Amino acid sequence: MKQRSVMTTAVMMTAVAGLSAASASAQVFAFGDPILAVDSDVSVASNYPGGEAPGSALDQNAGSKYLNFGKEGTGLIMTPSFGSSTVQSMRMTTANDSPERDPGSWELYGTNDAIASGDNSDGFAENWTLIATGDGNLPDDRQVEGPVYDFANGNSYTSYKVLFPTLKNGPAANSMQVADISLFTGSAGSGDQILASGDPALAVGRLQSESSYPGGEAPGFALDDDSNSKYLNFGRANTGFIVWRADGQSPIIESFRMTTANDSPERDPSSWELYGTNDAIVSEDNSPGDGENWTLVDSDIIDLPVDRQTMAPSVAVDNATAYAAYKMVFPTLRDEGAANSMQIADIIFSGSCIVDCPADLNTDDMLDFFDVQIFLGYFAAGDLRADFIDDDVLDFADVLQYLGLFSAGCP
Repeated sequence: MKQRSVMTTAVMMTAVAGLSAASASAQVFAFGDPILAVDSDVSVASNYPGGEAPGSALDQNAGSKYLNFGKEGTGLIMTPSFGSSTVQSMRMTTANDSPERDPGSWELYGTNDAIASGDNSDGFAENWTLIATGDGNLPDDRQVEGPVYDFANGNSYTSYKVLFPTLKNGPAANSMQVADISLFTGSAGSGDQILASGDPALAVGRLQSESSYPGGEAPGFALDDDSNSKYLNFGRANTGFIVWRADGQSPIIESFRMTTANDSPERDPSSWELYGTNDAIVSEDNSPGDGENWTLVDSDIIDLPVDRQTMAPSVAVDNATAYAAYKMVFPTLRDEGAANSMQIADIIFSGSCIVDCPADLNTDDMLDFFDVQIFLGYFAAGDLRADFIDDDVLDFADVLQYLGLFSAGCP
């Protein structure tokens, strides 16, 4: 007959209960899990030096240029003094330096609306019609004309907008630049060139998240359990991060603890909002983080210690739902007027995970104290369903095996 060991059930129950109490709510994210910086605040990315304004792209002088630090997605609105025209081709001239800044692609739009967009705006205050798109294919040689772009167009417009969605080498570029743009009423650069020096021109850019962080202070450092590192975001209020587990498990977050960073207490979060989703994550790093359907899980104020590199008390989260990914946003800072960024050294989320695991004894797709209670019942009754090492004997080795599976979340 299969037997248990001589260890008494009472002693075993005490041991299991003590161990499981520490294991029932475990840290659910770890350093190396996917994490993205986000900021729900958006602004137009368009900014140019005074001597390299958009009008320089219309002067037909290869020695001047239009430069925009907004990089990809920037461009310009042009209202030719020529009047209404039907353009059928375009050409660009490369600027004086840094080929990586050259437009890698282009989009040409037309409108007959009066221009209401402001300089360095998103340029969508008017009704625009897409005329044509294409690749830049600009030469690496400097201050030379590029190819002529032909396109079919039979509509006349009084103003035009050119956008540059990509650059020749965006990661290496600190800006977008072009020396000149020419628009022709005929194909292959024939007919009238409708742009001239002095024509009204406005810089435009794309709406983008204000999220930005230094390379050595990326969001992943918030998960490394090291108070000497930190996550910093220059977007200040409303910044945060999206995080999910690399192993695909869906945690139920029940609490979290934050550790203050090394300096500047004014940068500390003073409130938090936690969201969850089961959508696949399509938001990008340094984006608004709104590419998914998010559910607000819980929110509150938080009073972090003024002392630096100090762990704050645990904050309970009112949540009983498992989500594949979470978004933590910090709507306010301790002193936003004095802060140039948001920062935290660490954040530890605790809870349980939905799993497919032998330790899930009540098969409710999560590990919690109820599973431990069932294990205790099996063990006390001599039920070999507690024989987790499958040796036909119930002893402390089975307890250790079960607790190992439980505490590890059955990876």
